[in-house]
Amino acid sequence: MTSILFVIAAAAFEPQRESPWLSGGAAAALFPRSHLSLCVNPASIGLLEETAFSVSASRPFGFTELDRTAVAGGSASETFAAGGYASCSGRNGYLETTVTGAGAFTLSRGVVAGASVSWHRISIEGFGGSNALSSDIGVIARPLQGIFLGGSVRGLASSSPAGDGMGAVPRTVSASLGVCPVQGVTLSAASSMHQYAGEEYSFVTSVEPYPGVSLSASMLTPPVRMGFALQVSISLASVQYGYSTHTDLPSGHAISLIYGTSGFKPEPLAFGREPDEEEQVSFPINVNTATEVQLIQVPGIGPSTASTIRNYILSNGPLDSVDELIDVPGIGPATLENLKHYLTV
Repeated sequence: MTSILFVIAAAAFEPQRESPWLSGGAAAALFPRSHLSLCVNPASIGLLEETAFSVSASRPFGFTELDRTAVAGGSASETFAAGGYASCSGRNGYLETTVTGAGAFTLSRGVVAGASVSWHRISIEGFGGSNALSSDIGVIARPLQGIFLGGSVRGLASSSPAGDGMGAVPRTVSASLGVCPVQGVTLSAASSMHQYAGEEYSFVTSVEPYPGVSLSASMLTPPVRMGFALQVSISLASVQYGYSTHTDLPSGHAISLIYGTSGFKPEPLAFGREPDEEEQVSFPINVNTATEVQLIQVPGIGPSTASTIRNYILSNGPLDSVDELIDVPGIGPATLENLKHYLTV
């Protein structure tokens, strides 16, 4: 019985990409779209803004009778982010459940580290069940504006459901590199070493052709697996759909709904300027064209609020009046009155 449970656990606990945007694996976690990314790299939630929740459903490769649902959410401050994740898969007497809690900290400017702890349970009708614990760590850094580096260890520590010393979550070490060459376009690549499956390479590209619409294409190898995703956002709500291919197994499908301001839109490469060099501004500044670096210089606006303002304008279009900032999460009447002295449209 224990050997059967272990064989199932070793495969089942490997996260089928519940989020359509995560079909690119470690490479995709550099540019997270929701808190579902914490199952790949817990540091990713430190890049997300404010508070958001996601619900997703997917059908993994080769398991036509096994569907998976997942829920994730989290919240962030200027220096700390917390998130949670729960998934459930099962049908016809089989049930797999995972519950994860994660936290991410800003270690220094441009460096975020995260860690998570997960509880897993697998049960089979007629055989009983078994539990396991595991932990993950990760880091994401921005050494230069528009350039991102990432690293993670999944299954850093893992107990054994079979009691034989073999962890239920195979250890996977990943390193990734990403770039945002222009606004709305990202490119990333990653290399992963899986404890049992060996090396894996992943590549992801995404583009935002219109405000609120994003497209993504990814590839994992070996074997070659392709993934495609579409995200449509209206105000604080987003819907994602993903389609994944496999050389030997049936295709995988995933859909997720997101509510909140969790989008991460990195600033593009800045040529000819040091990343820490501030863009000097003269007040008032045009809030519709100001960069995050310029917005941070406004009294009362920190990095998180500056990013939220930019994301709001990119998603909803230019403001017609500074008063419309009241619709931006985190900005209240008192803050708005202060900002009117420094901002214009």
